[in-house]
Amino acid sequence: MSPQHFEDRASHLPAKDRPLYFIINPAASNGKARAAWDELQQYLHQQDIPYWFAISEDEDNLTALAKKAAETPGAVVAGVGGDGTMSLIATAIYGSDAVLGVIPAGTGNDFARTFCIPANPIEACRSLLDGNIVPLDLGRLNGKLFYNVVGAGLDAEVVADANRLFKKVSGSLGYMLALVKQLVFYRPHRFHITVDGKHTEMDAWLVSVANAQYYGSGMRVAPEADPQDGYADVVIVGKLHRLQFMRLFPLVYQGKHVKHPAVKVLRGKQITVKCAKPLHVHADGELIGKTPLKVEMCHHAISIKVPAAENEKISTAV
Repeated sequence: MSPQHFEDRASHLPAKDRPLYFIINPAASNGKARAAWDELQQYLHQQDIPYWFAISEDEDNLTALAKKAAETPGAVVAGVGGDGTMSLIATAIYGSDAVLGVIPAGTGNDFARTFCIPANPIEACRSLLDGNIVPLDLGRLNGKLFYNVVGAGLDAEVVADANRLFKKVSGSLGYMLALVKQLVFYRPHRFHITVDGKHTEMDAWLVSVANAQYYGSGMRVAPEADPQDGYADVVIVGKLHRLQFMRLFPLVYQGKHVKHPAVKVLRGKQITVKCAKPLHVHADGELIGKTPLKVEMCHHAISIKVPAAENEKISTAV
């Protein structure tokens, strides 16, 4: 029996190995997700692929739908939306044998970049159908799960402005406009960072705790982060003159910023970040509170479907 609130497109078709559920966030990227779903649905019909789907009403409804789908043994629960959508689904299926599926249709789609999940919805669906199931780490931030990147400092203020002032500006441009605004006003702060019991204190522009590599619409903030190794990469951009920071910033898109002497990269399973002045904290592209933040990594917390070619680089789930 299909979960409540899901529409059935499966009962009249041959059964597949794993039941396939799509949850569409119509608000993602100003309607981009809905358009992607319209295109994807045509493809599914043409290929006679059985599935269930639901259009979410809000975050609470999206979470409830994902939990309901995860009650079906072995279900693949695929989000059609942005990083916020996928994060909610990943959190909802935690503790079940459901598998996360990713159809990138949001503003940034940063998590998908780490696993080379195609941006095109049809190609992403083919990866979903023919790809491999691999384990995925999650982080627990102040008791709440996340799957991509959390942080405090300049980047969190940029997220605040990007979501509040520049949400209607697509992709990297919205983040760039928010960054330009913050560069005028933001000042580095004194951070107290503890990673697996080792303490670091320094003035910094930002501190990012990364499970995966990308955030901010393509910024490769943690180029060596591996979302399967049980560790988070802690990237600290130390105190630089404003002009030096502006020269350093473009390097983040290639991940080359980590070679700068003012950038420090730590790695650990338990991370605490404190600041004398409470600063905004972002997680998976959304503001979730203020410092202090405490992260604990959960090794192989859930499973995810990735393109088959990625199996050469990452270990498959048992």
